[in-house]
Amino acid sequence: MCAKAIIFLLSLVLFIIVSQGHPESRIVGGFAVNSVRHPYMASLRYRRNVLDGSGYLHECAGVIYSERAIVTAAQCLWGLSEGSKLMAVVGAQTRNGTDGMIYPISQWSYHPNFDYYTADYDIGVVVLAMPMDLAGHEVRAIGIRTERPGVGRNAIAAGWGYREEGGPSSYWLEQVHVPIVSVEKCGEVYGANQITERMICAGDLTEGGRDACQGDTGGPLVIDEQLVGLVSWGRGCARIGYPTVYTYVSSLKDWIDETLAAINEL
Repeated sequence: MCAKAIIFLLSLVLFIIVSQGHPESRIVGGFAVNSVRHPYMASLRYRRNVLDGSGYLHECAGVIYSERAIVTAAQCLWGLSEGSKLMAVVGAQTRNGTDGMIYPISQWSYHPNFDYYTADYDIGVVVLAMPMDLAGHEVRAIGIRTERPGVGRNAIAAGWGYREEGGPSSYWLEQVHVPIVSVEKCGEVYGANQITERMICAGDLTEGGRDACQGDTGGPLVIDEQLVGLVSWGRGCARIGYPTVYTYVSSLKDWIDETLAAINEL
């Protein structure tokens, strides 16, 4: 057998071994959906450098709470300067496309107890410069589920984030079904002190491959058309044995309402 043939066969065997030993963390259970399936979705787009003429790019997701308010993760707002430029795009099918309706963001706030390193109290609100029209079926607000869902209950996460760990991002809005994981199990994985009552976990621990990822942060975890959580943190994306941790929105609803009431009084 010639040297080239031997090298080819060895390379093929090595490829098969590596492929079987390190499966991709692709969102296998995810699929593209029409934006009307998630009319409460918002794409938060940032213009980081006004001077270089660059446009607005999607960095986080959010969820429509009222005519002028969108809830998102605090980490999406943490560290922003007063001169930062943000806008919300609702009713959008694509990540950075021209579809959807654009609303400038006039104010934002995140929970004063937010800890960037532990991601506790990971919630914030952005206020639009003008109200959205929520009368149609393409764009509308979502209610918050007050009852903590049971372990194993299927939930839906949606967004425009990475389709596998490290990228690339999805151009189209996608959704994925993920089961709720117990607080105890989540604590075993990440450490009991890391999982607080303001968090809820979801993911396929046995097979992996179904998850939210970078770019989905601040996006919804939904059950029965009610908001349960916001994408917050986790270890990698869709890894076996590692659930995603979501902000448990019901536990922080009072802060949302108090913050919006205070802003409206300004």
